[in-house]
Amino acid sequence: MKDLLQGLYTTARSPRSGLQLPVVRQFIKFSMVGVVNTLTSSSVYLVATRPLGLDPLVGNAIAFAAAVTVSFSLNKLWTFRDRSRALRRQYSLFFLISGVGFLCSETIIFVLHTWLGFHDLLAFGTAVVVVLFWNFGANRAWTFGQPTVAPDG
Repeated sequence: MKDLLQGLYTTARSPRSGLQLPVVRQFIKFSMVGVVNTLTSSSVYLVATRPLGLDPLVGNAIAFAAAVTVSFSLNKLWTFRDRSRALRRQYSLFFLISGVGFLCSETIIFVLHTWLGFHDLLAFGTAVVVVLFWNFGANRAWTFGQPTVAPDG
């Protein structure tokens, strides 16, 4: 286990990756932001659908947009410590990756719960884990990853 963690640390600190934090530490931070993201989404949804009386689908869309925006900001500044000014490109990629993750989670829940009869919480938990890894990997590689430079030669 120590060798695995050391290997991940070395990989994360390689000059080609352009990232200075160990990947495990980034993953933990990304997961912590996910908790904040869930609280944000839930709070916005409840306000939109209860006091404001909006349709649940509209409330969910507003909650998703708000949570993605909060998540993007925290991950950019804290998890990946990205200081580039390419906000429009990065936010668009982050939103797209989050949208793909959302569609994946819906598909996983539908297949496991509706088709295969798994308990809904087991289906939901499976979707959360799969999408967590998708979102982290895709955002680390594409949204906040540094372009690699081909070696001279």
